[in-house]
Amino acid sequence: MSDLLIMTRVEELRQAALEKVRANEIENALELYDEALAIADDEEVHELLTINKADALITLERTGPEVQELARVIMRRRNPRHVYLAAYALQYKHRLEGEFKRALFYGQLALRSADEASDLSWKRAALVDLGNVYEMDSQIARAIECFEEALTITDASHGNNYDLMSRGYTLENLGYCKVLEGNIREGLALIHDATQMLTDPLGTAEAYIDLCYGYLELEDLERARFYGDAGLEVARDNRQIRNAHYLLGEVAYKSGDSEAADYHFDCLAKFYPEFRHLKSLLFAIDLRSMVNLKL
Repeated sequence: MSDLLIMTRVEELRQAALEKVRANEIENALELYDEALAIADDEEVHELLTINKADALITLERTGPEVQELARVIMRRRNPRHVYLAAYALQYKHRLEGEFKRALFYGQLALRSADEASDLSWKRAALVDLGNVYEMDSQIARAIECFEEALTITDASHGNNYDLMSRGYTLENLGYCKVLEGNIREGLALIHDATQMLTDPLGTAEAYIDLCYGYLELEDLERARFYGDAGLEVARDNRQIRNAHYLLGEVAYKSGDSEAADYHFDCLAKFYPEFRHLKSLLFAIDLRSMVNLKL
Protein backbone atom coordinates (compact mmCIF):
# COMPACT_ATOMS: atom_id res chain seq x y z
CA MET A 1 0.00 0.00 0.00
CA SER A 2 1.40 3.42 -0.97
CA ASP A 3 2.14 6.09 1.62
CA LEU A 4 -0.75 8.20 0.33
CA LEU A 5 -3.18 5.32 0.60
CA ILE A 6 -1.96 4.56 4.13
CA MET A 7 -2.41 8.18 5.21
CA THR A 8 -5.89 8.25 3.69
CA ARG A 9 -6.88 5.02 5.40
CA VAL A 10 -5.51 6.19 8.76
CA GLU A 11 -7.52 9.41 8.59
CA GLU A 12 -10.66 7.50 7.58
CA LEU A 13 -10.25 5.29 10.64
CA ARG A 14 -9.58 8.28 12.88
CA GLN A 15 -12.66 10.13 11.69
CA ALA A 16 -14.78 6.99 12.08
CA ALA A 17 -13.46 6.61 15.64
CA LEU A 18 -14.31 10.24 16.44
CA GLU A 19 -17.85 9.61 15.18
CA LYS A 20 -18.10 6.59 17.49
CA VAL A 21 -16.96 8.76 20.41
CA ARG A 22 -19.62 11.36 19.61
CA ALA A 23 -22.18 8.54 19.53
CA ASN A 24 -20.88 7.32 22.91
CA GLU A 25 -19.72 4.03 21.36
CA ILE A 26 -16.34 4.31 23.02
CA GLU A 27 -15.28 0.65 22.90
CA ASN A 28 -15.83 0.61 19.14
CA ALA A 29 -13.83 3.81 18.85
CA LEU A 30 -10.89 2.21 20.68
CA GLU A 31 -10.84 -0.66 18.17
CA LEU A 32 -10.70 1.81 15.28
CA TYR A 33 -7.92 3.80 16.93
CA ASP A 34 -5.91 0.60 17.43
CA GLU A 35 -6.37 -0.31 13.76
CA ALA A 36 -5.16 3.14 12.72
CA LEU A 37 -2.21 3.10 15.13
CA ALA A 38 -1.09 -0.27 13.73
CA ILE A 39 -0.58 1.15 10.23
CA ALA A 40 0.29 4.83 10.89
CA ASP A 41 3.94 5.47 10.05
CA ASP A 42 4.05 9.25 10.39
CA GLU A 43 5.22 10.47 13.84
CA GLU A 44 2.82 13.40 14.07
CA VAL A 45 -0.14 11.33 12.92
CA HIS A 46 0.80 8.60 15.40
CA GLU A 47 0.96 11.23 18.17
CA LEU A 48 -2.48 12.61 17.26
CA LEU A 49 -3.98 9.10 17.29
CA THR A 50 -2.38 8.49 20.67
CA ILE A 51 -4.00 11.64 22.06
CA ASN A 52 -7.38 10.72 20.56
CA LYS A 53 -7.26 7.21 22.01
CA ALA A 54 -6.16 8.56 25.40
CA ASP A 55 -9.12 10.93 25.39
CA ALA A 56 -11.48 8.00 24.74
CA LEU A 57 -9.89 5.97 27.55
CA ILE A 58 -10.26 8.91 29.94
CA THR A 59 -13.95 9.15 29.03
CA LEU A 60 -14.26 5.53 30.17
CA GLU A 61 -12.26 6.46 33.31
CA ARG A 62 -9.57 3.99 32.28
CA THR A 63 -5.84 4.35 31.88
CA GLY A 64 -3.28 2.89 29.51
CA PRO A 65 0.02 3.70 27.79
CA GLU A 66 -1.70 6.32 25.64
CA VAL A 67 -2.89 8.22 28.72
CA GLN A 68 0.61 8.03 30.21
CA GLU A 69 1.98 9.46 26.96
CA LEU A 70 0.00 12.70 27.20
CA ALA A 71 2.48 14.42 29.54
CA ARG A 72 5.33 13.53 27.16
CA VAL A 73 3.37 15.00 24.25
CA ILE A 74 3.24 18.28 26.17
CA MET A 75 6.94 18.15 27.01
CA ARG A 76 7.95 17.50 23.38
CA ARG A 77 5.86 20.45 22.15
CA ARG A 78 6.11 19.08 18.63
CA ASN A 79 2.78 20.48 17.48
CA PRO A 80 0.77 23.31 19.16
CA ARG A 81 -2.50 21.55 18.41
CA HIS A 82 -1.25 18.37 20.05
CA VAL A 83 -0.09 20.26 23.14
CA TYR A 84 -3.55 21.81 23.46
CA LEU A 85 -5.37 18.50 22.99
CA ALA A 86 -3.12 16.66 25.45
CA ALA A 87 -3.46 19.36 28.11
CA TYR A 88 -7.23 19.48 27.56
CA ALA A 89 -7.49 15.70 27.99
CA LEU A 90 -5.38 15.73 31.17
CA GLN A 91 -7.50 18.53 32.59
CA TYR A 92 -10.59 16.37 32.05
CA LYS A 93 -8.89 13.29 33.54
CA HIS A 94 -7.96 15.06 36.76
CA ARG A 95 -11.37 16.76 36.98
CA LEU A 96 -13.06 13.36 36.84
CA GLU A 97 -10.72 12.14 39.58
CA GLY A 98 -11.46 15.15 41.79
CA GLU A 99 -7.84 16.36 41.58
CA PHE A 100 -8.75 19.98 41.05
CA LYS A 101 -5.29 21.53 41.46
CA ARG A 102 -3.89 19.31 38.70
CA ALA A 103 -6.99 19.88 36.59
CA LEU A 104 -6.48 23.65 36.91
CA PHE A 105 -2.79 23.32 35.98
CA TYR A 106 -3.58 21.49 32.74
CA GLY A 107 -6.61 23.66 32.04
CA GLN A 108 -4.47 26.79 32.28
CA LEU A 109 -1.87 25.13 30.04
CA ALA A 110 -4.57 24.39 27.45
CA LEU A 111 -5.69 28.02 27.65
CA ARG A 112 -2.13 29.28 27.08
CA SER A 113 -1.76 26.93 24.12
CA ALA A 114 -5.00 28.27 22.64
CA ASP A 115 -3.75 31.84 23.10
CA GLU A 116 -0.42 31.01 21.43
CA ALA A 117 -2.25 29.47 18.49
CA SER A 118 -4.71 32.41 18.33
CA ASP A 119 -7.55 29.91 18.04
CA LEU A 120 -10.80 31.31 19.46
CA SER A 121 -12.65 27.98 19.46
CA TRP A 122 -9.85 26.35 21.49
CA LYS A 123 -9.77 29.28 23.88
CA ARG A 124 -13.54 29.20 24.37
CA ALA A 125 -13.50 25.46 25.16
CA ALA A 126 -10.55 25.85 27.54
CA LEU A 127 -12.25 28.70 29.39
CA VAL A 128 -15.48 26.74 29.81
CA ASP A 129 -13.65 23.73 31.19
CA LEU A 130 -11.53 25.90 33.49
CA GLY A 131 -14.75 27.50 34.72
CA ASN A 132 -16.16 24.04 35.43
CA VAL A 133 -13.11 23.13 37.52
CA TYR A 134 -13.20 26.42 39.46
CA GLU A 135 -16.93 25.87 40.04
CA MET A 136 -16.36 22.34 41.37
CA ASP A 137 -13.51 23.66 43.54
CA SER A 138 -15.87 26.34 44.95
CA GLN A 139 -13.78 29.18 43.46
CA ILE A 140 -16.93 30.87 42.25
CA ALA A 141 -15.56 34.31 41.34
CA ARG A 142 -12.89 32.72 39.13
CA ALA A 143 -15.48 30.44 37.54
CA ILE A 144 -17.66 33.44 36.69
CA GLU A 145 -14.69 35.19 35.03
CA CYS A 146 -14.05 32.15 32.84
CA PHE A 147 -17.67 31.65 31.81
CA GLU A 148 -18.20 35.34 31.05
CA GLU A 149 -15.06 35.51 28.91
CA ALA A 150 -16.07 32.32 27.09
CA LEU A 151 -19.46 33.83 26.26
CA THR A 152 -17.75 36.97 24.92
CA ILE A 153 -15.63 34.83 22.60
CA THR A 154 -18.71 32.88 21.55
CA ASP A 155 -20.43 36.11 20.58
CA ALA A 156 -17.36 37.31 18.68
CA SER A 157 -17.07 34.05 16.72
CA HIS A 158 -20.79 33.48 16.10
CA GLY A 159 -21.30 31.52 12.92
CA ASN A 160 -17.84 29.95 13.01
CA ASN A 161 -18.77 26.36 13.96
CA TYR A 162 -20.91 27.92 16.66
CA ASP A 163 -22.43 25.39 19.03
CA LEU A 164 -25.72 26.47 20.56
CA MET A 165 -25.73 23.67 23.13
CA SER A 166 -22.24 24.65 24.30
CA ARG A 167 -23.49 28.19 24.85
CA GLY A 168 -26.45 26.78 26.77
CA TYR A 169 -24.17 24.82 29.11
CA THR A 170 -22.00 27.90 29.65
CA LEU A 171 -25.00 30.08 30.47
CA GLU A 172 -26.37 27.41 32.80
CA ASN A 173 -23.14 27.17 34.78
CA LEU A 174 -22.72 30.93 34.87
CA GLY A 175 -26.28 31.28 36.16
CA TYR A 176 -25.68 28.75 38.93
CA CYS A 177 -22.52 30.59 39.96
CA LYS A 178 -24.40 33.90 40.02
CA VAL A 179 -27.00 32.33 42.32
CA LEU A 180 -24.24 31.11 44.64
CA GLU A 181 -22.70 34.58 44.65
CA GLY A 182 -26.02 36.07 45.77
CA ASN A 183 -27.15 37.55 42.43
CA ILE A 184 -30.08 35.17 42.45
CA ARG A 185 -32.48 36.84 40.01
CA GLU A 186 -29.71 37.48 37.49
CA GLY A 187 -28.60 33.87 37.84
CA LEU A 188 -32.12 32.53 37.38
CA ALA A 189 -32.58 34.62 34.23
CA LEU A 190 -29.40 33.15 32.77
CA ILE A 191 -30.50 29.60 33.58
CA HIS A 192 -33.91 30.23 32.02
CA ASP A 193 -32.11 31.43 28.87
CA ALA A 194 -30.04 28.25 28.93
CA THR A 195 -33.14 26.04 28.99
CA GLN A 196 -34.01 27.34 25.51
CA MET A 197 -30.73 25.92 24.18
CA LEU A 198 -30.35 22.68 26.13
CA THR A 199 -32.20 19.76 24.57
CA ASP A 200 -30.34 16.78 26.04
CA PRO A 201 -31.57 15.14 29.29
CA LEU A 202 -28.32 15.89 31.17
CA GLY A 203 -28.37 19.62 30.41
CA THR A 204 -32.12 19.97 30.84
CA ALA A 205 -32.09 18.22 34.23
CA GLU A 206 -29.12 20.33 35.38
CA ALA A 207 -30.92 23.55 34.49
CA TYR A 208 -34.20 22.53 36.15
CA ILE A 209 -32.47 21.42 39.35
CA ASP A 210 -30.47 24.65 39.52
CA LEU A 211 -33.70 26.60 39.00
CA CYS A 212 -35.18 24.66 41.91
CA TYR A 213 -32.18 25.69 44.01
CA GLY A 214 -32.45 29.35 43.00
CA TYR A 215 -36.17 29.62 43.67
CA LEU A 216 -35.69 27.85 46.99
CA GLU A 217 -33.15 30.55 47.86
CA LEU A 218 -35.85 33.15 47.06
CA GLU A 219 -38.36 31.22 49.21
CA ASP A 220 -40.55 30.81 46.11
CA LEU A 221 -41.50 27.29 47.12
CA GLU A 222 -44.12 26.70 44.43
CA ARG A 223 -41.69 27.37 41.57
CA ALA A 224 -38.92 25.53 43.38
CA ARG A 225 -41.10 22.43 43.64
CA PHE A 226 -42.17 22.72 39.98
CA TYR A 227 -38.60 22.80 38.68
CA GLY A 228 -37.38 20.23 41.18
CA ASP A 229 -40.06 17.78 40.03
CA ALA A 230 -39.25 18.54 36.38
CA GLY A 231 -35.55 17.97 37.00
CA LEU A 232 -36.13 14.71 38.84
CA GLU A 233 -38.36 13.48 36.02
CA VAL A 234 -35.66 13.82 33.34
CA ALA A 235 -32.57 13.17 35.48
CA ARG A 236 -30.56 10.05 34.64
CA ASP A 237 -27.30 10.91 36.38
CA ASN A 238 -27.02 9.83 40.05
CA ARG A 239 -25.62 13.20 41.11
CA GLN A 240 -28.62 14.97 39.59
CA ILE A 241 -31.09 12.51 41.15
CA ARG A 242 -29.49 13.01 44.58
CA ASN A 243 -29.58 16.80 44.18
CA ALA A 244 -33.22 16.77 43.11
CA HIS A 245 -34.32 14.65 46.07
CA TYR A 246 -32.32 16.81 48.47
CA LEU A 247 -33.76 20.10 47.20
CA LEU A 248 -37.30 18.74 46.95
CA GLY A 249 -36.97 17.50 50.53
CA GLU A 250 -35.98 21.01 51.62
CA VAL A 251 -38.88 22.52 49.66
CA ALA A 252 -41.36 20.08 51.20
CA TYR A 253 -40.00 20.66 54.71
CA LYS A 254 -40.26 24.43 54.34
CA SER A 255 -43.80 24.01 52.94
CA GLY A 256 -44.88 22.01 55.97
CA ASP A 257 -45.32 18.82 53.93
CA SER A 258 -43.54 16.43 56.27
CA GLU A 259 -44.68 13.35 54.33
CA ALA A 260 -43.09 14.54 51.07
CA ALA A 261 -39.97 15.69 52.92
CA ASP A 262 -39.65 12.27 54.53
CA TYR A 263 -39.99 10.60 51.12
CA HIS A 264 -37.33 12.71 49.39
CA PHE A 265 -34.86 12.59 52.28
CA ASP A 266 -35.35 8.84 52.50
CA CYS A 267 -34.57 8.52 48.77
CA LEU A 268 -31.45 10.62 49.27
CA ALA A 269 -30.33 8.62 52.30
CA LYS A 270 -30.36 5.42 50.21
CA PHE A 271 -27.40 6.81 48.26
CA TYR A 272 -25.40 7.04 51.52
CA PRO A 273 -26.02 3.80 53.48
CA GLU A 274 -22.87 4.42 55.52
CA PHE A 275 -24.49 7.53 57.08
CA ARG A 276 -27.25 5.94 59.16
CA HIS A 277 -28.54 9.19 60.63
CA LEU A 278 -28.46 11.30 57.47
CA LYS A 279 -32.24 11.72 57.26
CA SER A 280 -32.44 12.92 60.85
CA LEU A 281 -29.63 15.39 60.14
CA LEU A 282 -31.43 16.73 57.07
CA PHE A 283 -34.57 17.39 59.12
CA ALA A 284 -32.50 19.16 61.78
CA ILE A 285 -30.10 21.28 59.68
CA ASP A 286 -30.36 23.16 56.38
CA LEU A 287 -27.17 22.08 54.59
CA ARG A 288 -27.57 24.20 51.45
CA SER A 289 -24.68 26.51 52.31
CA MET A 290 -22.38 23.48 52.64
CA VAL A 291 -23.46 21.63 49.49
CA ASN A 292 -21.87 22.02 46.05
CA LEU A 293 -24.45 20.71 43.57
CA LYS A 294 -21.75 20.14 40.94
CA LEU A 295 -19.94 17.45 42.93
